[in-house]
Amino acid sequence: MMPQYPDEEEGMRMLPPKIVSIAIVVIFVGAVVLSWLGGMGFIPVNPMMTLGLSIMLIVILVCCSAISMIATYSRKIPEYGDMEIRYEEAKSHYDNEEYEAALEIFRELAGPRLNHKRAVYYGARCYEAQDDWENMKIFCKAYLELKPKDKEVWEMLNRAHKKLFEYEEAQEALDRASRL
Repeated sequence: MMPQYPDEEEGMRMLPPKIVSIAIVVIFVGAVVLSWLGGMGFIPVNPMMTLGLSIMLIVILVCCSAISMIATYSRKIPEYGDMEIRYEEAKSHYDNEEYEAALEIFRELAGPRLNHKRAVYYGARCYEAQDDWENMKIFCKAYLELKPKDKEVWEMLNRAHKKLFEYEEAQEALDRASRL
């Protein structure tokens, strides 16, 4: 089965860039302080050696972090390729008006977080074709979280709210669409 979220799979984990950045700053500031203290004669260290070693350590950290990021992203490429193949299959079903088959794949691609933009969009279109207004509304709202300036989807959300007799929300969605 295709993984839902390739970034959540087991395997090599990289440190978050924020932590690496903090470590680099701490190492650099620590080296400057130690070098200054050594230069003033408070501690018995060679200031130039301390600065040189800290710069070397910073370069090693940056290189290792970059290699880790590249390895992580390159490992995901085949998984995203599989997802793209599944998307094309679902889109083919959608184009042939086989909405149930398309919807099954679009739901799988969207995952529980509904964060695959194209799958969520076409999932909403499938629900509209099946007159499932409640699910269409859910998918439209999820899509609008990913791309809030899409006039067409605001209009789709308006239609879903109208079909569910939610006229206030329908008007709000229509107002948002007209502002775009």
